[in-house]
Amino acid sequence: MKPVLKYGLFIATLSLSVMTSTCYAKNVSVQQFWQLQQQQPNVIIDVRTAAEFNDGHLYSAINIPYQQIATIVTHYPDKAQPILLYCKSGRRAEIAATALEKLGYTAIYNGLNYKKLKSAQPLPTP
Repeated sequence: MKPVLKYGLFIATLSLSVMTSTCYAKNVSVQQFWQLQQQQPNVIIDVRTAAEFNDGHLYSAINIPYQQIATIVTHYPDKAQPILLYCKSGRRAEIAATALEKLGYTAIYNGLNYKKLKSAQPLPTP
C-alpha cells in the first residue's frame, strides 16, 4: 500500500473516531428501549406530528414534533436525564437527537420504529 494512501486512511479513521466520541445519541433495539424505560426515570418523546401521535402512541409518551424539540429545555432542564425518542422509522428521532446533543443533552436513545416498539411494549402497571 502506498504511504500516501496509508496516511489518508489513518486520517480518515482518526477523524471518524473523534466524531463518534462526541456523539451521545444511541440507536437501541426494541428490547433495549424497554429495558432502559424500566431501569430508571426517563422521558419518552414521540417526535412525530400531532396527528400521528393522536392516531396512537406509546403509554406515557409525550409529543414534541422533531422541529420543536428545543422546547424540551423548559420542561426537562436536567441534561443528564435519559431521553427515549421514537418516530415512524427513526429518521425524525435521529434529527431530534442531533438537536438535543447540540443543546447539551447526554443520554439520548433512539428507539426508531413506533410500530415495533408498540407491539413489544409491556403493559402499564396499575
